[in-house]
Amino acid sequence: MSKILKLLTGRAFVVSALIFFEIALIASIMIFLSGLFAPIFILFILLNIIIVIGIINRNYNPMFKIAWLIPVLAFPVCGAVFYIMFGRSRLNKKHTARLSAAYQTAEEFITSNHELLERISTKSPHTAREAFYIMESCKTDIYEFTETEYFCPGKLFFERLIIELKKAKKFIFIEYFIINDGEMWETIKQIFVEKQNNGVEIRVMYDDMGSIGGVSNDFTVELRKLGFKAAVFNPYKPSLDKFLNYRDHRKICIIDGKVAFTGGINIADEYIGEKNRFGIWEDSAILLRGDAVNRMTVMFLQLWNFTTDQPPEYAEYLTDFRANHDGYVVPFSDEPLIQDLISSSAYINIISNATQYVCICTPYLILDENMMHALIRAAKSGVEIKIITPGIPDKKLIYYMTQSNYKDLIEAGVKIYEFTPGFMHTKSIVSDDEKAIVGTVNFDYRSFYLHFENGVWIYGSKAVLQAKESFETALSKSRKVTREQIEETPFSKRLLCSLLKVFAPLM
Repeated sequence: MSKILKLLTGRAFVVSALIFFEIALIASIMIFLSGLFAPIFILFILLNIIIVIGIINRNYNPMFKIAWLIPVLAFPVCGAVFYIMFGRSRLNKKHTARLSAAYQTAEEFITSNHELLERISTKSPHTAREAFYIMESCKTDIYEFTETEYFCPGKLFFERLIIELKKAKKFIFIEYFIINDGEMWETIKQIFVEKQNNGVEIRVMYDDMGSIGGVSNDFTVELRKLGFKAAVFNPYKPSLDKFLNYRDHRKICIIDGKVAFTGGINIADEYIGEKNRFGIWEDSAILLRGDAVNRMTVMFLQLWNFTTDQPPEYAEYLTDFRANHDGYVVPFSDEPLIQDLISSSAYINIISNATQYVCICTPYLILDENMMHALIRAAKSGVEIKIITPGIPDKKLIYYMTQSNYKDLIEAGVKIYEFTPGFMHTKSIVSDDEKAIVGTVNFDYRSFYLHFENGVWIYGSKAVLQAKESFETALSKSRKVTREQIEETPFSKRLLCSLLKVFAPLM
């Protein structure tokens, strides 16, 4: 009973209830007016026609068009209202202008090392094109003096994170989708307090919706009282502002501009095995040590500037530190401001250029047509495609949406496995023992279209083979999904999966 009461009085429930009430109130007024006055109903019909024409002519993914056309046509009044409020797939002008300004502040600190691209091109032209696409699309650079190390499971990452945090001399920046109270955060916080007392600058940025319920409502106040700089990304409030749908899904830790971590791991106890949720939690992270960390620092400061309006002061935090050569590294960010689907396209480029194999770990497999066709083409071309998804889901409906993609993929020759011991949260793609992307990006619509994300493209680095080895270990604990299993799926579940697949872009 106490859990139910806590849920009903929690900020997440109260804010969600107020937003739902606002939507219901607006819809009710529109329905009442359209029923009372024929001209208003006719106006809505004309508005729907305009919206339908606009949807068809917009440069949307076809699945987005279908998902919106159905409610708009089926419910002329409510469909039009919902589309006007939530139907646009990009940021509004206000947020676009602010984000553009924040990103433009870093232009002088970002260059493109075409000499390295030419060096890669002599060995592998298509690999050089992969790197060039990411560099040009999100204004990043390629680095050669960065050591990489891959960690799985989360406990190994946490042990190394603590070691590196204790070495900090100048600053520590962290940015996470989720920060929850518990052993992991308390351990990190104690180190932060000690370091702050010794003159180390501490900055903490977190996503409000991701962390809601996991920390107190006054979390930023508590952090500032400890002497830290704190920022909450996109506060969750009772407003119909469409920007609420865009979340900071990134996971970044930067230490002195020399070491950086990213990957799928948030700051919560389940990620390091200290809390049992959905069985064994499989997750990973990557460490960068060297010149590529400068780009991670710039990424953090750009979004800090967007969130707080504080000047970024890049020069103060960038270093000339170089580590040993360990292949090539391209850190990148992806956000709704950018018209290209950078993360999706980067994944597709790896899949399309593979000659031997592609190994993918993802908690969600909710694919648009472009990604589906890329996987099917590669499999039918003789490339071995293996995908590991969760055996125990965190969200039942999303799990069904993931499974709705199995049939077409398996029939094309893609091999799909479910991680038997629990929840697969790793987000990685590895190909041909040469290339990988490790980061925060799921194979789903929210990551590709809505969230602020980040990742690291690596070529010829030590972490590539470490990620492959980690995949093989997870594979040994996974069950293969067969055609027979799919054919035995009850009709009711197949019907539900079909419906969920249609509306997947809206969820």
